[in-house]
Amino acid sequence: MGVLGVQTQHDYRRCRDESCQRYACRIWREAHAHGRDEGEAIGEARGHARGYSEGWDAGYAAGAASCRDG
Repeated sequence: MGVLGVQTQHDYRRCRDESCQRYACRIWREAHAHGRDEGEAIGEARGHARGYSEGWDAGYAAGAASCRDG
């Protein structure tokens, strides 16, 4: 209970207790971790694909240009 016997709400979005076993807190932590992991995987795949294709194009053009010079 809170001040003067008034019970305060437990906001799962603001809960910082990593071991809080309240249902909403557990689900929130799991969903947040899943979303973070999935987002990192998608971002890494997109970045790799983009960087690889751009690097390949630039490297090929530079290599082809240097072969014509020789």
